[in-house]
Amino acid sequence: MVYNFGYTIVTPDYTNAMATEKLTESGVKKLQLGGELRDIEVKGFFCRARKAGKLFYYSYLSPSSGKRRNISVGRHGDLTVFDARAAAKLMAADVAKGIDPADKQKATIEKANREKNSTLRAFLEDGYRKVTPKKTADPAIRSMEIHFEDWLDKPMSKITAWDIEIWKRAHKGKPSNANRILGSLRGILTKAVKSGLLDKSPMPDVKAMKEDKNKKIRYLSDDEEARLRKVLDDRQDKQRAERNRYILWCEERKKEPPAPMVDKFTDHIKPMVLLTLNTGLRLGEVFNLLVSDIDLPARIMTVRGESDDDTTGAKSGQTRQIPLNDESFSIITAWLNQTGNRALVFPSPVSGRRFNDSGIKTAWTSVRESAGLLDFRFHDLRHTFGTRLAHKRVDLVTIKELMGHESLDTTARYLHTSVERKFEAVALLS
Repeated sequence: MVYNFGYTIVTPDYTNAMATEKLTESGVKKLQLGGELRDIEVKGFFCRARKAGKLFYYSYLSPSSGKRRNISVGRHGDLTVFDARAAAKLMAADVAKGIDPADKQKATIEKANREKNSTLRAFLEDGYRKVTPKKTADPAIRSMEIHFEDWLDKPMSKITAWDIEIWKRAHKGKPSNANRILGSLRGILTKAVKSGLLDKSPMPDVKAMKEDKNKKIRYLSDDEEARLRKVLDDRQDKQRAERNRYILWCEERKKEPPAPMVDKFTDHIKPMVLLTLNTGLRLGEVFNLLVSDIDLPARIMTVRGESDDDTTGAKSGQTRQIPLNDESFSIITAWLNQTGNRALVFPSPVSGRRFNDSGIKTAWTSVRESAGLLDFRFHDLRHTFGTRLAHKRVDLVTIKELMGHESLDTTARYLHTSVERKFEAVALLS
């Protein structure tokens, strides 16, 4: 009977010439096809000449089954006779201890295969992606590829807390940036533990880097907002003037001219900016906004926590509702009447589908630079919304709900921007 446990097994072929002597390099080299040499020094150790080469084997009675097994030791050329004999001796020692070398070899192979399938790269592209929303998985995987390239083909079990500490100290970015990267790694390794590919995550032994929790929040001053609004108006005046010049050019050449720009907005930039300033939406939430999310009679906007394709929805995953003030209500009403949009409120004018993350980068950069807001991001419009609510003494719970924060700690940052409150507090001491 022949047993096959994932390793090479042969049955004795007694029809070929056999000899018993101490295996030597010269003796093995002289061995002819079909011939066999059995070693007198290690019982059960032999070499057989096959078409595939001259192969070393160890023959033994299995401690588990009591049946004879021949297990491959290796190929002559890959191993010397000395090395093959040493390996056979180790197998003989295992048999003496009641350990079956074939079972041990099988376990070693399975462990190697398990480690191969449990590399960081393999888990990211298979297990992690299967259980993680695309909008979370894509940036996390990109982050791992950028920052942990040397670890991608390493079994996750080999990633130690010490490795991570070394990476932390070598990271040249801000502590807050390092903590975001480590947060992604933490989430990935936690899921690897749940999958059974990793026994324990090293992340509990890794402390977050100290960062400034009270760093300055960038928001618009009254003067800066006035400049921004003027630039938005001037931009629309310029677009209308350019359209009128083009219409005249077409008429002079007897060509069909486009329609003049007579609507309130010349494109999506101004309504996007002003709506964000009045509602505190994240840019992705502006891109995701559907006409069905807006109840004009009730003057309520709903930011969906979940979506059908798991690529959109609120960052927190929680649905929230934002009342529309007079300006935001006027903007939405005019924009929808102007465009007739029925699906996305702000579809890409090029594809008709959702904007990608850099969809308005060029236009927004031009606007903020023209307004002299060189250090101002689109996301800072959201910070302006939160800061002004805090300055108006709106309670933190309400601000948290309007902005969709997961914790009051995040919301409380906006209180630090109120210089007036700090003056009032210090004045109480006098």
